Amino acid sequence: MDYLFLIIGSLVIITCFYFIISPFFSSGEMPAGEMETEGEKLTLEQVYSAVNELEMDFLMKKITSEDFEKLKEDYQLLAAEMLKDETEGLKLGKAKHLPEGKKKIKDVEAEAEILRELKKLRQQKG
Repeated sequence: MDYLFLIIGSLVIITCFYFIISPFFSSGEMPAGEMETEGEKLTLEQVYSAVNELEMDFLMKKITSEDFEKLKEDYQLLAAEMLKDETEGLKLGKAKHLPEGKKKIKDVEAEAEILRELKKLRQQKG
């Protein structure tokens, strides 16, 4: 009877060891950047929400003004890029062929759109 428990215990330990070690030797490795799934992609609403949270943290003196300005600019650039990609997808790439002056106008319009969306989100949250 003792031998039976030894054999079963050994099999359980070997099985656990196999499941712990096997991911390290798998050949189907994917780089970390390519493992992003549909649910993990950032949405425009998440970026706006992050900017709103950032502003609340700044008003509560949790972050410095330098950090606030840098992070806010990063988020706004990300949102502008996402809006630009979205509009280019809708217009099927027509924005790429615009003259430089019209591209600047589009950038200003994108910034204005970001500010409108932020204002709308702030009003929704209270």
